[in-house]
Amino acid sequence: MQINSYSPHFCGCKSEFGKRLDKYLSESIGDKTQEKELIDIFSKMVPKKLSPKNEIGRGCHGTVYAIDDDYVFKITNSSAPKFGKISIITDTALKNLKTYYGNVIARIGNMEIMKNAFKSKDVLPAGLPMRRMSRGEKLEYYNEVYLKRFCALPQSAYNKLAEDFKTLNSMNQRFDTINPNNFSVDGNEIKIVDEIYPAEDKNPNTLAKLFKVFVNSYDANTAAEFDYLAIPRRKQLIKKLILASEKSELPYYCTFNDRGELNLAMHLCDYPEGFSDIQRTLMDYRKKYPDMNIRLQKISEFLDQYNKFNVDTISFYC
Repeated sequence: MQINSYSPHFCGCKSEFGKRLDKYLSESIGDKTQEKELIDIFSKMVPKKLSPKNEIGRGCHGTVYAIDDDYVFKITNSSAPKFGKISIITDTALKNLKTYYGNVIARIGNMEIMKNAFKSKDVLPAGLPMRRMSRGEKLEYYNEVYLKRFCALPQSAYNKLAEDFKTLNSMNQRFDTINPNNFSVDGNEIKIVDEIYPAEDKNPNTLAKLFKVFVNSYDANTAAEFDYLAIPRRKQLIKKLILASEKSELPYYCTFNDRGELNLAMHLCDYPEGFSDIQRTLMDYRKKYPDMNIRLQKISEFLDQYNKFNVDTISFYC
């Protein structure tokens, strides 16, 4: 889902619907009078919210609109709003995830209510935005806007994401890593807003999938292009992803396509070999250094040597 990189919906307040929903969710047994009042308020509010200026994100199947600073609602692109009973969705397993904000907490009619993931005006989705761009514009945006912003994130942001990858592996579920726009920066955090799916393979959330999202893809349909000017930042980002992956001891890959993603990332960084050389060292360090702090320090030093870049770059695009 493409998330708008601006946030016009912040008002510093909670709507009447938000207040009523908080009260309703806090009670163990839903009060029928409260339920009716909640649906009535929602049905009057929705027509006013269905406007482009209130749109937070749009995907192939649905569009998300702001309710207030705390809540949003989603409706399929092919449907008009239909109001009906309210149902509360409880999934305690998803509460353990640190970066996921796509879980539905309630449904009213054919609309889904979710927590508003974004709490700052500094929101930027991974990859390229959904608009027409020339090749030069794509290369410049990818390096000077996207990579620059995501490289500046603290290591902890990627560590939390890798932890969630590991958690989902234990739950036999997976993130949608096809579309990089599903992963957005909000301040110094990475947040995921799309759905979670049942896993088709064992341990599908891998280092290769991290590479696919953050290094290898422009959007859901387009692989990223080789660009000499982007090599330094791509190498910085790959280092953060590898360190995060090692901290959670993620699998390197689980499918043939995963292996292709690992090698594509090496190509985009102009490494002389495929991923196998790095993988051998990482596997060796997992055995040699059981202390995680020492292991990560050794990996960091290894990658710093591996990432040496001696080509002068030019700070403009043609």
